[in-house]
Formats: sequence, C-alpha cells, structure tokens
Amino acid sequence: MTTAVSTIFRSSIIAIPLILAGCISPPQGYGVAAQQDTAAQAQQQMDKAEQLNQVDSQQTYLNLIRQMQEANQWYASLAHADAFERQHGSTPTVRLLRADAQRNTGQRTQAEQSYQALLGDADTATVARARRGLGLLHAQQGRYPQAIAQLEQARQLNPIDADVLSDLAYAHLLQGDLAGSQLPVMQAAQLAPNSPRVQLNLALYLLASGRDAEAQQLLARLRQPQARNAPPLIDDRSVQTLHGQLAVVQQAMRQRMAGATTPVTETASAAPHGATPPAPQP
Repeated sequence: MTTAVSTIFRSSIIAIPLILAGCISPPQGYGVAAQQDTAAQAQQQMDKAEQLNQVDSQQTYLNLIRQMQEANQWYASLAHADAFERQHGSTPTVRLLRADAQRNTGQRTQAEQSYQALLGDADTATVARARRGLGLLHAQQGRYPQAIAQLEQARQLNPIDADVLSDLAYAHLLQGDLAGSQLPVMQAAQLAPNSPRVQLNLALYLLASGRDAEAQQLLARLRQPQARNAPPLIDDRSVQTLHGQLAVVQQAMRQRMAGATTPVTETASAAPHGATPPAPQP
C-alpha cells in the first residue's frame, strides 16, 4: 500500500517540471534576470507541489491505520504506527492512534503514558482525545469515578463529540446513575443518529429506565437497512450483547440503591473501541 502510494506521488512530482517547462520560457528581450526570476518561481511551485504530495501521502497512511482500527486490527495498526513514524516522523495524530492501539491490546501502562504525554499538546482536539483515552482506560478497570472525571474534561474540550458523550453516559450507567447518563446519551444520539454504538447506548439507557416500548422501536429501526443494498446498523449479536450489558447496568443500579460501593467490573471488555456496547463494524 505504502509503496504503491509513494510510486503514484513520485510520478505526479516528475510530471510537474514537464508541464512547467512549457510555461516558463520568457519572451525574447526579457533578459537573464527575468529568466532567473521565472525559474525561481517554477522551483517554488515544484517545492510546494512536493510538500503537498508528502502531506497527502501521510494522510493516506493515517487513514489506513484508522481503517485497521475500525476493523479491530489493533495489533496490525500498532505495527503500522511504528512504520509511519520511521517514514514520516512523529505527529500527535499517530501518537493518539498508537495509544488507542496500546489500550486495545492490553498494554494499559504504555497507553496511559502515551495519553498523558499528549495532555500538554497545543491542539484542544488532541487533548480531548487523550482525555477520552484515559477515561476509557479507567472504565476498563472498573474505576468509573475516575473515568467520568476524564470523560467530563474531554466533553468540556469538545462538547459536540458524540463518542465522548456516549462514553460519558455509559460510564454513568455502569455506576447505576441513570440521571447522570440522561443528558449526554440524548445529546450523543441526536448528534450521531447513524452511529450503531451511540444508538445502542441510547437503547441501553431506555431499557434501564423502563422505557421498553421506546427501546424496541429504536432497535426495530436500527435493524432496517438505511439504504437499498445497505446492511442494517445492528444485527442479532449486537442485541444479545446489549441485553448482557443491561444486566450489568441493572446490577449497578441495585448496588447504588443499596448504597454499595463495590464497582461492577464485569464490563472490562465490553467494547473494543470505547465504552459503548459493541456493534457490527462498517
């Protein structure tokens, strides 16, 4: 993939001087100085084109790594994150992708260190994603108050990130806190109406709240293809997982009502991407 992309980009760069060569020959009488100026402009154009191609190559590679992670190919994405840095150098984006891969391959200490190192980044979006990663790390270990604290900071940095809102709502549910989950789960559902994970999280909230009819209506809609020849957003496995998560949330609710403080930890592997129930990958 990388070799093919690089070959295409090199071909594009080689073609540019040939095009420019037909454009930079000055009219007679303009003299050597004008030729030098025009040649310098052409060189600047070639340098700029090469830089754009380099940026495009990096973005293509990052998109490839993201696609691997969306397909749960976490170990492969981790290897490609290392390869990207050797080829293009370190960037906040690839460091976040590596941290996510470390979190999803059981390397919790390394993932936490990677996320912590990004908290000082100047880009707010990067810091928000790092906060989210730390929140998910805490949630995987049943430390829901700490998870909520990190996810809440991520929400404040990026209030319209449906994934963060959904994860925050789910962390509240795992503490048996329906009231705390209501606002973020509703916001996430409206911001991402076609996200299987977000919509399943809404269904979980509705079922835990005793609003079974609304939940069943939502699940029926999610089972319908969104377009001709398109697969439905959820399948039977997703619904089975949802009901398993409902049992966990209901247990947390009973513990909360009884004043118990022991965290519910059966959900440590609830979701490979984040804290919401699993759904079929696109």
